[in-house]
Amino acid sequence: MTELIHANLGLLDQVLELLERLDPETYVRTSPVFSNSAIGGHVRHSLEHYESLVTGLPEGRVNYDRRARNPIIETQPAAAIASTQDLKAKLSALAVAALPQEIRVLMDHDAGSPNEEWQSSFICRELQFLISHTVHHFAIIAGLCRLHGVAVGESFGVAPSTLRHRASLKI
Repeated sequence: MTELIHANLGLLDQVLELLERLDPETYVRTSPVFSNSAIGGHVRHSLEHYESLVTGLPEGRVNYDRRARNPIIETQPAAAIASTQDLKAKLSALAVAALPQEIRVLMDHDAGSPNEEWQSSFICRELQFLISHTVHHFAIIAGLCRLHGVAVGESFGVAPSTLRHRASLKI
């Protein structure tokens, strides 16, 4: 579990570095190339998945659908920075907390269905999910940044397995 926590902390460090360089106008600028979404929306969405995990773990029930969808995090880089720093502290604390290994998770799988179906999962599996989910949104953020003339690192928004593969080709 420790390695998965550190991998997630690394992703949060990546977005912190980016957030500290973004001006508020670029953070909220939309692009038709990316369905009129903005960097801020993808940052908020990603952070709120982390928040769902860390707040739900003590009860052993993680509900990814009941996110706050906080417009302040979506529109103000400073608020996103504060939220990211808070989440880093909470995620770091998981390594020492006595938490249930098996948990229940709720995530809407059908927009037309009113039924909630809680599924069995494990903390480590959810930490893996967050890596995949975050990298996916960071890839979109990277595209938006490039469209807006903001440089991002070569590893930002790239899956760990892809990074390892690329490294193996440079032998």
